Amino acid sequence: MSTLRKQEPAGPGLKRIACAQVESAIRCLTRQADQGVAAAEAIDQARAVLALVEPDLPRPVARRDQAILTRLSDGLARLTEPVLLAGQLGQRYKKNPPDSALASAVKTLRKRWAAGGQSGSAMSSKAGSFNPAIYRLVADMAELRGHLGGWPVDAIASDQPPRGLRRTYAKARKLANEPITAATLPALARALIELATQLGVVSKCCPSMVKAQRKLITRATDELNTLIINDKLDTALRAELGKGASKALPSKKPMAQRAAACLGPDLDTALAETPAAMMKRMQAYWTAWRSASA
Repeated sequence: MSTLRKQEPAGPGLKRIACAQVESAIRCLTRQADQGVAAAEAIDQARAVLALVEPDLPRPVARRDQAILTRLSDGLARLTEPVLLAGQLGQRYKKNPPDSALASAVKTLRKRWAAGGQSGSAMSSKAGSFNPAIYRLVADMAELRGHLGGWPVDAIASDQPPRGLRRTYAKARKLANEPITAATLPALARALIELATQLGVVSKCCPSMVKAQRKLITRATDELNTLIINDKLDTALRAELGKGASKALPSKKPMAQRAAACLGPDLDTALAETPAAMMKRMQAYWTAWRSASA
């Protein structure tokens, strides 16, 4: 992930980073297979940068690019989910389970996801077949790259952190303080990914402090994403097992309990400040960094 440079104007610097991430996503999908996860990460990073500059963009511009990014994220999720599920299945069942019905379900899903992940991750196959889903994603990325290059960001103030950082922090903090359910968990994970990315973008203003906070958020996010993919894996296994699921798989605790066990104190520490206090601290870092001699 690129970061803002010390003497770089904030607006053009953020535009540079967003464009670079979309270009990276295009390369991931066009140069070799099995790079869908990397492409999805790059698009998530571009979305986070859009959120940083969104308060300073014309509303129609922000809404247009947000719509394309949402379409890309949804398409990439369909592309990468079999890969993630297959990986989690392999971690959980390194050996075939003793229960014959569960072993059969695991074998079926492993074969299904292995085939789907491999065939769906390349622009074209060695045999010459063409993947229209990848083509549409790349076309959307190319359109988005053109839009980002035209962002009117020259007037964004360089004497303060990007204004969108406070909005993202407040959103993540609000979601973290609400009861966590299966329905709200993905939104919390997305908000935390966005916040961690934004902190990475501005991390040079005070690396020791900003990177430490970002590390806590990233650690919590990794735990939440593992919980989400495990939940999807359980759902797929239960669907494959049918009526025998209750016998082959243990019952699950409520999502709130499982999420609390995953998060621990990391997230509370990372989001302890109010949004106003957090931005006041970031402003102090920013001012010292920008005013220091090169």
